[in-house]
Amino acid sequence: MFILCRLDDLYRSNNGESDVPHRHDYYTIIFFVEGSGKHIIDFTEYTIENQSLYFILPDQMHQVLPASEPKGWTLKFTEEFLISNSIHDQLINDIYLFNDYGQSPPLTINEKQMPVYTGLISQMEFYLSNIDNYRMEALGSLLKLFLIQSNNHCSLQKANNPQLIETSNHLLHSFKRLLNTHYTTWHMVSDYASELAVTADYLNKTVKNSTGKSAKEHIQSKLIVEAKRTLLFTNISNKELSYQLGFEESAHFNNFFKKTTGITPSDFRATARL
Repeated sequence: MFILCRLDDLYRSNNGESDVPHRHDYYTIIFFVEGSGKHIIDFTEYTIENQSLYFILPDQMHQVLPASEPKGWTLKFTEEFLISNSIHDQLINDIYLFNDYGQSPPLTINEKQMPVYTGLISQMEFYLSNIDNYRMEALGSLLKLFLIQSNNHCSLQKANNPQLIETSNHLLHSFKRLLNTHYTTWHMVSDYASELAVTADYLNKTVKNSTGKSAKEHIQSKLIVEAKRTLLFTNISNKELSYQLGFEESAHFNNFFKKTTGITPSDFRATARL
């Protein structure tokens, strides 16, 4: 339920080759102490930098394209591990970097914060290698501290980064929870506004003030990311996919996808699988 690996070991075991686009059924945190190259999460490309953390949710598509041998660690843990160690999902939700669509930027770590993170990782390595009794409980406690540290680190940056304000916005949290549940059936801002007892205009403006993207843009991003994941990892037809995402006609879905991305679903599938 919990795995900790060194990035340089993974790099050497793969002979320095890049991995292919893939996804997991568990949470992943990649901690780059040193690194260069690209990291793609849900089709958005980020530059790998020294002293940075990436947070990846189950089922997110990601791909690491290293330009050199990295130093650092990757942590992998399951939902069951969180539950068994009483790590509430609110702690995950409050870290804006765990984002299941749209932007998943890295968390940069300054020199003052680095010893805290590396110290927690060193303790995890110790308990994995030297302790038998209550090993998982110890690792659960250290992971919780790691997440709490990341949460606090995010909070310190909120004032300087408007994207981070969203973690304290109750209306935005409620909107995102509804979006994750109803995106296949609710395609209009008014659908969510009605459930949240606000006007569509107010919801659009509030969400945009907090994230830089309107509620409408978030709905579109969610649909596009889910469509891209399905096109990349399955062989279902465009017609099936359009119905799965709540479009009454496959032509409507094709037009929406092309208008938003600039290419057709079929062209995306063919290009993404090269």
